[in-house]
Amino acid sequence: MLTGCLSNKQASSTLTRVASDQCDIDSSGTSGYVFHPVTLEPGSPEDSLLRHRYGERGLRMAQAVGLTRLLVQTTQLEQQQKTDQSASNEYLSLRQKLTDQLQLASFDIATAAALVDCDSKRATLTATLLTRRENSREKRMTISAITIGAVAIIGASLLNLGEHHVAADWLHLAGGLGEGGLGVLALRQKPPKAEYLHPRNPLRDIWNHPKTSTVFPPLVWYYLNQPKSGNSPSLVDVLRNRWELLVSLDAGAKRARTHRHREVAYFDNGDTYTAEELTVRAAMLGQLETEIQLMNNDLTILLNEIVRPIAKR
Repeated sequence: MLTGCLSNKQASSTLTRVASDQCDIDSSGTSGYVFHPVTLEPGSPEDSLLRHRYGERGLRMAQAVGLTRLLVQTTQLEQQQKTDQSASNEYLSLRQKLTDQLQLASFDIATAAALVDCDSKRATLTATLLTRRENSREKRMTISAITIGAVAIIGASLLNLGEHHVAADWLHLAGGLGEGGLGVLALRQKPPKAEYLHPRNPLRDIWNHPKTSTVFPPLVWYYLNQPKSGNSPSLVDVLRNRWELLVSLDAGAKRARTHRHREVAYFDNGDTYTAEELTVRAAMLGQLETEIQLMNNDLTILLNEIVRPIAKR
């Protein structure tokens, strides 16, 4: 029993420490990258020039990073550098500027992804610890019910051997009541919860959609607010629609189990979470992290298109 108490205290201490372990990552600043997005005017000579040279995803990233003017200059110089040495030198200089800007931009993307990944892993770990606590409690109650049933059966059998049939019947009844009581108690047990704070909440800006983000770097926030192509919705709108469905499904599941349910502050500064609610939060963070990682993939596509020899395009 003493060992069990010590284990429970250690488990509670670990749970509290993990749930309160804030991700000390500030991704709202920049790594030195100066954010100046430049949008191409559809149908303009610059737009036509670059669309013959770069793919849709690469151009979308170039506009977000603000490299379209440099890309226009390098594309024009590529046609001159075979005959003009000075054009070749200028081209190399511009190429260096492009790669420097892309590298700085990649740092901001990596920092934003690290913040979301840290919060996602913390939510998942806290949910795992809560689930273990619940499983441990259910295991103890199951063992207690089995023990009560076994003691009642053995005791009643001994009483029957001694011709004490009435007492044996009462002991059978007491054992059944004990087992049933533990079963009802197990059904009425509320799932364990943990106070889980997230003052730097990556989900909040996506949900509230402010003009300026206090969590993400300007480059990342700009990219998330741009449509993927044509009249398609922005990534922020896509994520918000997914989360609305996820939150409504979670609320519906709670209504099916009980007449009373509470709204979880997924998009605020923190709340008291169950393991199931933390799993929902981790799922939303995972979707957001995927979109940010895809942004890094678009950056890589653009870099490959810049450095790849033009003859092989």
